[in-house]
Amino acid sequence: MNLQNLNHFDLRQIYHFMAVVQAGNNFSEAANRLGLKQPNLSQSIQTLEKQLGHCFPRPSAQSVNSQVLNRPMAEVKLFDRSKRPIELTEAGQVFLKEIEMALGHFDRAIAQAQQASQGQIGRLKVGLNNAIANSILPEVLKVFQQRFPNVEVELREVTIQQEIQMLKNRELDVVFQRSPSFDQTDGDLRFETILDEYFVVALPRSHKLAQQTYIPLTALEHEPLILPSLDVLPFYEEVLTRCRTVGFEPKILSSITVTGVVALLSLVASEKGVAILPNHVQTLHREGVVYRTIRDAALTRQIAMVWRQKDTAITLFNFLNVIQETMQLPLLDSW
Repeated sequence: MNLQNLNHFDLRQIYHFMAVVQAGNNFSEAANRLGLKQPNLSQSIQTLEKQLGHCFPRPSAQSVNSQVLNRPMAEVKLFDRSKRPIELTEAGQVFLKEIEMALGHFDRAIAQAQQASQGQIGRLKVGLNNAIANSILPEVLKVFQQRFPNVEVELREVTIQQEIQMLKNRELDVVFQRSPSFDQTDGDLRFETILDEYFVVALPRSHKLAQQTYIPLTALEHEPLILPSLDVLPFYEEVLTRCRTVGFEPKILSSITVTGVVALLSLVASEKGVAILPNHVQTLHREGVVYRTIRDAALTRQIAMVWRQKDTAITLFNFLNVIQETMQLPLLDSW
């Protein structure tokens, strides 16, 4: 694209050229439609032709002799005015074809800029985890994609250790973070709690405790406990602390190291032990596993949306609004 050449042109000249063509190459009719005097319209077209001639690239010195090279460039003629009715020249026909394509792109650029300013098109990068994937994510995505079908949503599963740095590096636009990892002293980020989770016990279906609807935490004192790695999910330190608070040291199966919920539930199904997990796992119907509510343990955690404080992308706020509507959260001024 030669921006210097474009600087010579006035968009009104293009408009006048197209008006003449649409009037059947009739200058009088075009001038009447435009509300111009015919001499003014003719002058505008002549100026356009002159500028087109000046903007043509000159042949190289290697291909022509100096006499040809120094010859003034001829004006481009878009209309053959010697004919009646007036006709487009070959140059005019080529110019018309390309201008129609260019104007189509221009119209599309305007429309897409308007859509982007309203968040109708664009891209959103979302960091997620099991807590969201097994709970609100399906409904939120369904509503968002119905409302904004031309916004590309990129979903990335991330660990607690990755999510905030990826957010700050602009690799993600929003993440769903699990407490107690919230650092609300970080002035670069905005945190909004959207979900409270409670914890359940996952038991082998044949386990004696599976007959009970509510299980006290103390009933797990002698049970082998399968937990995710504390390095990956530090929140589970709270589970150990709560066991100690009610009077026993949990028997953690140190020979097993798993992080994924599916693998963990498979171990429970194989009767290796029991697990204490957030309630969202109940959406996973693993054969051989039952879930029971923990009584009097008050084991809970929060899930928060986190995004950059200064991020003004309309696609992001449309997404936050969908979450707010879907979960019937109080409307915040900043949303």
